Amino acid sequence: MIQAFLQVFYAIFSGLVQGLAISNEILPFGSPFLGLFCLIPLYVALYRAKSYREAFLLFALQAMTVHLTSSYWLYNFHGYALWSLGASALGTAVLGGLTGVVIFFLPRQLSYNRKKTELEEAGGRRVYLIPARILWFASSFVFWEWIKSTGFLGYPWGTLFMTAYSWKIMTQIADITGVWGITFIFALFNALVAEGFNVLNLLPHAQKPSVPAYTYRKTAKATAVILCLTAVYGIFQYIVPRSVKKELNAIIVQQNVDPWDGGDEASISISTRLTEREATRMRENGKEPDLVLWSEGALMYTFPNAVDYYSEEPEGESLTEFIKRMRVPFLIGGSTMTDRQHRKISNSAILFDKDGEYAGFYSKIHMVPFAEDVPFMDNPLMAAFMTNVVKMPYSYTPGNQYVLFKIPLNSSTFMTAPLRDGLEPYETIELDSTGRVDYEETRKYRFNSNENPDSFVKFSSPICFEDAFPDVCTPLFRSGSEVFLNITNDSWSKTPSSEYQHFIVASFLAIEYRTTLVRCANAGYSVVVGPNGKILNDMDVFTEDAIGCTIPIYERKSTVFSILGDWFAYLLFACMALYFAVKCVVFNFKRIKQSPVMLKLAKSILKENEDQETGWDIEPDEDLDDVEDEPEGSNQNSTETEGLFTRSENETGFHNSFMLSEYRTEATLTKPAESSGTRTARKRKGTDTVKARKTPAKTEEKPKTRARKTAAAKTGTKRSSPAKAKETKATASRTTTRKPKAAKAITKKAETATTAGRKALEAKTTVRKTPAVKNKTAGKKQDKTNTRGGRRQSKK
Repeated sequence: MIQAFLQVFYAIFSGLVQGLAISNEILPFGSPFLGLFCLIPLYVALYRAKSYREAFLLFALQAMTVHLTSSYWLYNFHGYALWSLGASALGTAVLGGLTGVVIFFLPRQLSYNRKKTELEEAGGRRVYLIPARILWFASSFVFWEWIKSTGFLGYPWGTLFMTAYSWKIMTQIADITGVWGITFIFALFNALVAEGFNVLNLLPHAQKPSVPAYTYRKTAKATAVILCLTAVYGIFQYIVPRSVKKELNAIIVQQNVDPWDGGDEASISISTRLTEREATRMRENGKEPDLVLWSEGALMYTFPNAVDYYSEEPEGESLTEFIKRMRVPFLIGGSTMTDRQHRKISNSAILFDKDGEYAGFYSKIHMVPFAEDVPFMDNPLMAAFMTNVVKMPYSYTPGNQYVLFKIPLNSSTFMTAPLRDGLEPYETIELDSTGRVDYEETRKYRFNSNENPDSFVKFSSPICFEDAFPDVCTPLFRSGSEVFLNITNDSWSKTPSSEYQHFIVASFLAIEYRTTLVRCANAGYSVVVGPNGKILNDMDVFTEDAIGCTIPIYERKSTVFSILGDWFAYLLFACMALYFAVKCVVFNFKRIKQSPVMLKLAKSILKENEDQETGWDIEPDEDLDDVEDEPEGSNQNSTETEGLFTRSENETGFHNSFMLSEYRTEATLTKPAESSGTRTARKRKGTDTVKARKTPAKTEEKPKTRARKTAAAKTGTKRSSPAKAKETKATASRTTTRKPKAAKAITKKAETATTAGRKALEAKTTVRKTPAVKNKTAGKKQDKTNTRGGRRQSKK
């Protein structure tokens, strides 16, 4: 009971610490230090679990705790309230529980006897389990955050990589591995420290303490090397100078008006005032604005029909007239009717030219599940439920087009294209027969009439939390985007932690693609982030403000992540799947070997082979009385003499018994009373002659058998070989039917005795006719002579 309580406490405590390590009201940007240790209690709890059910419940409890402590602001979402927080917490717990089952796979080791594994590890065997457990935990945690952050239900909040934001040198590897490399490193360190406690508890009980200690030290060194390489790479990428190719003068407006409160008059009024203020300030400083950004949801009416509406509204100066007066293109968040017949509406970013004309839109592709995109909303029952119960009477339609926006730069419109652009790699410049040049042929060497790429900027605009999903941002980047301009609306959350968490998740976008990220948020956190994740400009959250700034546009280069995507996560998953497949094969093979059918088959084969064995007999050369006493008609071909050894003609049983030794050991088919090859000491009337006989199993002679031998001795004859074989078969049968107890220990002792017996036999054969042997042999013959004489006298 106490153990179960401690495990539950460890899981909850781990969730609380991880929730504190993520951005919150106390630590706005989180704590990487807590992120390095927050999973230690979870690791201990999972590896002390006794079943997959316990592992499921423990990880589900930890995941739900993290979600509730870090994303509690979901309660403020309009229309959902407890639905958004409660349903998301339940779904997170289920996914987390499944991950707990995956993590528990390795310590379980697919073994019937976990104590056996622990004892073998304490004894210096299976030392690979120490690094294996650490790597398995780290890889499984990457698996957990990957399935949590991708797909339709993806929600990359409450993740371990969010805790690392403040340590920029540790987050630079995102351009190679994505955020999964950051998660892996932090989970790896957590697992290493937690495994250290396990090793400390193991050492006092270990038979070879130096073996697990040495293995753990090697694992710790390897982890330290990984951390050092990550830090070195991070330092280089963070401080390396990057040349600015061109600059975008933009005005970012943060109007701090929740569109859910009704209408867009207040939003337009505040936004126009802030825009005009910043445009005037920039022009006074000699800079002409190139673009104005308003946040997601700034306009409430649906385009393209709303073009007429905003040409007249608001009263006094319409939106169209204001844009025309500013002489600057605008990118504003609104909605578009993408299918009039079926009333399909999309959440969009709408572009206006410098004259206020509607130019086009990009519709949000990755929607917020069950908030913007409600499955089966066309069904009347679902529509009624969402309208009457959830209070969400509509659903957006996802976009189906990746859009690249292109606008001119006022600072470089006078520049012509470089002469080097468009030239062929091989060319011939020639003069005509009069020695004159053909002007049309050499016109390209005078000026380039093509478009100057430095006179324009190409940008894409992921909407809201699309900036956290590579499945959207990667196609946008590959289309030619030079900078990401994100518009979002998080004002409904009412909490600063929500704003900062969204920013932290989005900030890795700049590192992954080594490009500039601009965020224009309704209430914050509006910010400009450089390619190394460094903040260039920002505004306070939940404030009415705007900023006119120069956004650097760097040379566009593809990164490993932009080309290969989530390759690092897939590599880890492939290794896990391979290990799982191998263990399943081994596990099933063991189960087949230990199945009742296989045990019965092995027992029958072993019994048949033991019945056929006649063994090895070893006796001194001089003791040939028993052989001489055999009648002449007996079977002389049953054995062949080789020095001191008489070998049985049938050796098949002998070899097959060794082939089935594995079944003897694991399944404990027989309980050998005394192993074959054990020497049996006999005393014959005062002598110390020893006969070593190798038999399938040694049994004590019954009184009936002794009486038969006495009768045979009196008549001066010996039992025939068939009779002896029959008795041996009966003895082996009785031995085989014994029920084994402590099988493995007895079998091990039997094998040891067998080895000792063989060595003793070899030593026996090397000593031939020594004085002691001769004396014993002579004494034995004398005793036999006296015995026979006494018997003759008794007969007379």
